[in-house]
Amino acid sequence: MFRHYWVLFSLIITIVAVAVLLGHMADLDALAAMAADPRADISHLSGDLFHSIGGLVLLLIPLVLNIYKPRGLTRYGRRKQNLRSQPVEPAAATRG
Repeated sequence: MFRHYWVLFSLIITIVAVAVLLGHMADLDALAAMAADPRADISHLSGDLFHSIGGLVLLLIPLVLNIYKPRGLTRYGRRKQNLRSQPVEPAAATRG
């Protein structure tokens, strides 16, 4: 899983996006409660278009990375690839 840089970047970006979304849930719950109250004046409720667009862009980046899969191995991936490409030496037969 950690052999390619695009996988690491995609994972990190997704974790950050989920953390930000969970952090904003309390604000959204408060806004939803205010909007649901029939006596509340909703004219002063503001939209949060900036965060919506930012979240969308932040989630589109891993999508593009997961589709195009750019080249580039991590150190771990290069090490694993080198281990696979080396021929395996047969064990010396022991006679008893």
